[in-house]
Amino acid sequence: MDKVDHNYQVHKFGGSSLATTDRFVAIKSLLHGKNEIIIVSAIQGTTSSLQVALDAAKQGLPFLQILEDLGNKHCHLINFLLSEHNSEDILTSIKKDFTEIKDILHSVQLTGLYAKETQDFILGYGEIWSAKILTHYLSENNNVIYLDASTVIFVYEKNGMKCIDWQKSESALHAYLKDNIFDQIVITGFIASTLEGKRTTLGRNGSDFSAAIFAKLFHAKCLTIWTDVDGIYTADPNRVRSAFVIESLSYKEALELAYFGAKVLHPMTIAPVLECEIPIYIKNSLNPDAQGTYISASSKKSPYLIKGLTCIDDISLINIEGSGMIGVSGIAARVFQILHQVDVSVILISQASSEHSICFAVSNVHTDIAVNALKEDLQFEIEKKQIEGIFVDKRCAIMSAVGDEMIGTIGISGRLCDSLAKANVNIRAIAQGSSERNISVVVKSSDTNRALQAVHAGFYLSRGTISIGLIGPGQVGSTLLHQIQHEINHLKSTYQVNLCVRGIMNSKKMLLSHEPIDLITWKDQLDKSNHNNDINAFVNHILTDDFPHAVIIDCTANQDISNQYGHYFEKGIHVITPNKHANAGNLDYYKKLKQLTKKYNKHYLYEATVCAGLPVINTLQDILKTGDQVLKIEGIVSGTLSYIFHGLAKGKTFSEIIIEAKNLGITEPDPREDLSGMDVARKLVCLAREIGKEVTMDDVKIYDLVPPDLKSCTLKVFFEKLPSYDGHMQKLINDAKAKQEIICYIGTIDANGKIEVAMRPFPEDHPFARLEGTDNMLIFHTRRYYKNPLIIQGPGAGAEVTAAGIFADLLRLVSFLS
Repeated sequence: MDKVDHNYQVHKFGGSSLATTDRFVAIKSLLHGKNEIIIVSAIQGTTSSLQVALDAAKQGLPFLQILEDLGNKHCHLINFLLSEHNSEDILTSIKKDFTEIKDILHSVQLTGLYAKETQDFILGYGEIWSAKILTHYLSENNNVIYLDASTVIFVYEKNGMKCIDWQKSESALHAYLKDNIFDQIVITGFIASTLEGKRTTLGRNGSDFSAAIFAKLFHAKCLTIWTDVDGIYTADPNRVRSAFVIESLSYKEALELAYFGAKVLHPMTIAPVLECEIPIYIKNSLNPDAQGTYISASSKKSPYLIKGLTCIDDISLINIEGSGMIGVSGIAARVFQILHQVDVSVILISQASSEHSICFAVSNVHTDIAVNALKEDLQFEIEKKQIEGIFVDKRCAIMSAVGDEMIGTIGISGRLCDSLAKANVNIRAIAQGSSERNISVVVKSSDTNRALQAVHAGFYLSRGTISIGLIGPGQVGSTLLHQIQHEINHLKSTYQVNLCVRGIMNSKKMLLSHEPIDLITWKDQLDKSNHNNDINAFVNHILTDDFPHAVIIDCTANQDISNQYGHYFEKGIHVITPNKHANAGNLDYYKKLKQLTKKYNKHYLYEATVCAGLPVINTLQDILKTGDQVLKIEGIVSGTLSYIFHGLAKGKTFSEIIIEAKNLGITEPDPREDLSGMDVARKLVCLAREIGKEVTMDDVKIYDLVPPDLKSCTLKVFFEKLPSYDGHMQKLINDAKAKQEIICYIGTIDANGKIEVAMRPFPEDHPFARLEGTDNMLIFHTRRYYKNPLIIQGPGAGAEVTAAGIFADLLRLVSFLS
């Protein structure tokens, strides 16, 4: 008894920790050398190779090369790690084992079949070899003994589960230890014996279970499981990039995570240590300084509502429906008794309160067996239409959220469902245990990664984690990137807004990155990019399962890009843009976009389409949402024309002020695009449609400031002849001054949706008269704002303010998604 009452530490090393000679050497540095129980898996790849050889023999295929490669791998380790004197006996032993395996496989090849006992016997060799090699290696500097676990661990099966005969196992261990003195003992994982003394296994990845068994038998003070990751993560880091290591878990949390797919820990590991309250450490043998995950009776209080997310892939959802099931007792019991009789394990159960249907999830490998058994046993009910049918969907997965903090916390399931809904993930079935420690949902297999990412973001990350693709990094686009770069750290630390710009595309090239792009050096990166402009590849990159939400920001004036917005919504991407083509172009397309945003639950934000960064669109939407009625809208909505008419009022000629505006970069490269009034008309169409008027550009009456003779000439000729038209404009300005009026170029929308763009005089005390530079002004006359209309005024042009309007839409989108 004394042998098992010391302060032993149990260490378990997985196959990746034994993969190379370097890893064997590293193990020695992880151990203290005293009172240590060391459980080992097979060297990485060994068990799989033995299974491949066994299956090859069964199929009559060659298997000798597989065994030869495997033998050479182990001999290489021995020759490198051990001295010639110390390696002689183990080399002889392993060669004898391989001879025995070859003889067995020859028999399998002749018969074309093998029993489960044969499989267990063959697969168990991997742990025997690794344990013997490590024992010899450690014994060169220490008193180390080897123990074949199949001589002391005895198991039996009950309901398909491996159960431990604790009394017999403990007696066998005591008998073994009675005559052995050691500093360290190396024990084979994975293998055990039946009660009849035949070698068997604890199931794939069963070495964790072995370690827990020996931790209990030795009354160990702790169990450390060494693997190749830093601990148990909040989610699979291969599927959720933002996953991080969980600092501590309770036994029950760890058990739930392991059962529902956390691959770091075998589900059977928890029970033996829980009874004795032996703490478990999950550590990385490749990175031993990492803190790892600590598992004990009670975990450290977490700032997060859930501890981890796991999933089980390759699941079938079986649904049994029928009006004959309503009010009939014992239906569920009968269904599950049928499944029990054919050894099908049910992973999740969900039943409607109406009792009209019951659904459950099973592994795909058991689906056909389960369905056939159910159809056979329920044939009478099916024929009598008491059961309408047994329906199966094999393309499912189960995602589970686990955590002690969930217990008694209101709103957990609502938050989980909300996160999935915002990511366009449909829940097929949902179940929660009465302990409230676990919520599991069944989703489509194709939605699994997006579901994990969305829920992980909803509970761990900033809710505003979003994948961003920017099209058109010109003056406005590059300014927007600069603004994001300047604020990104503040937004992340203060508001948990995580803006990840993962793609930038211009008319020739595109820059793609799985990680957020450096917004300081992006121009150089784009110049050096080897990716040619490809809008489909760009969009597919931005829409990734690694992020729960994606947005395309279109900073172009390109109609071809705006024609793709509907496609983006259908794919699940939000859109933000200052591009007016979609909202002012084809009316049917505009209406279709509005329908698609509702159908696919996507956001379409376009504040910067009218008056750059001024809060025009949102103000108008709020007016309508609160039940107000718009009677008239009038405004100066072109920064360019505002600047020109302000200059005219100050005494400059028409040609002078246009040339000045052109030189300052206020106009388009060809000023006639501004002077035509088309840009003003597009903005007014956008506003009219926003208040429900079905208008097109053809409905707008436009006063064109470009003299007819100068419409089609070259730009050079335009500027040469423009002064000859100064007189007409000057007369209008002077006549207005004589009447104490100003001339403005404005747009109006009346209550009936009639739109006009024109030059009009206004009194000098009119709000329009106080505009300066490129300022815009919109005046809303509504039922509420009738005597004192609502006025919005500010800069209506320029890269800084336009980018700020787009940035505000981006933050607004994050708020909607949170």
